[in-house]
Amino acid sequence: MKARVIVCSDSAAAGHTEDTTGPVLVAGLQELGCDVDGPAVVPDDVAAIADAIAAAEADVIVCTGGTGLGPRDVTPDAVLSLIERELPGFGEAFRARGRAQTPLADLSRAVAGTRAGTLLVAIPGSHGAVADGLAVLGPLLEHAHHVIAGADHRGLVRSTPITTAELEAAVRRPDAGAIVVFEGRVRDHDHGRAVESLTYEGHPDSDAVLRAVVAEALEQPGVIAAASLHRVGDLALGDLAFAAAVSAAHRGEAFAACAWLVDAVKERLPVWKLQRFTDGTQEWVNCA
Repeated sequence: MKARVIVCSDSAAAGHTEDTTGPVLVAGLQELGCDVDGPAVVPDDVAAIADAIAAAEADVIVCTGGTGLGPRDVTPDAVLSLIERELPGFGEAFRARGRAQTPLADLSRAVAGTRAGTLLVAIPGSHGAVADGLAVLGPLLEHAHHVIAGADHRGLVRSTPITTAELEAAVRRPDAGAIVVFEGRVRDHDHGRAVESLTYEGHPDSDAVLRAVVAEALEQPGVIAAASLHRVGDLALGDLAFAAAVSAAHRGEAFAACAWLVDAVKERLPVWKLQRFTDGTQEWVNCA
């Protein structure tokens, strides 16, 4: 995922002060797995900020600085002039997090939204605000990127937590009298050995493979809709690692198709599992 950091500051753009938050934001986005360009520094000017955003070729663009109430605080105005769909939940979550530190957090105009295939974000320019922004953005970033790029719940491999509720919602239809949901969770044992934790790693084509399997599930008798999600990354005991959902007019068809989907994913998905045991040993398992 490509990211671009834009620092909005009259004084930094003029060379009067040194920007210190941009590099912190770059490092934070890199830790989230982004290939980051920047930081670029522009003055507090709507046109300059908008031009910098328009010129950036990135999946996510984060602007920092200029989100307050001052006459030159125009970063949110520039972002809002470009976005096609606002994401109000980001600003709400950002301000809620800041309230733990200061009641003045509610004066922040942090915003986020989408423009074509890009996620645009504007946060304040302090070190604390950058940390809060990364904390809010981190759990959302990968999923937002997939959805903006055109993916959906019909077949997705991701590192963020998954829920059966989102799968159930994805397959719910007015003509579906039955919905069957499968949960695959991390268990505490394997072949008589006590499991401590595990890590999933996926092939770059794992998304495409999962979508293809789900597409085949739609061809099973009576199926109305199908969806599946699989985790990658570090998981603890009890975590949901794999989930599938199928809807059909009748329960028999839904049960049969969901069983088919689960078996097909386990057989074909290029995801590998590293199991760590309580005795200090570990082993790779070449299956979902």
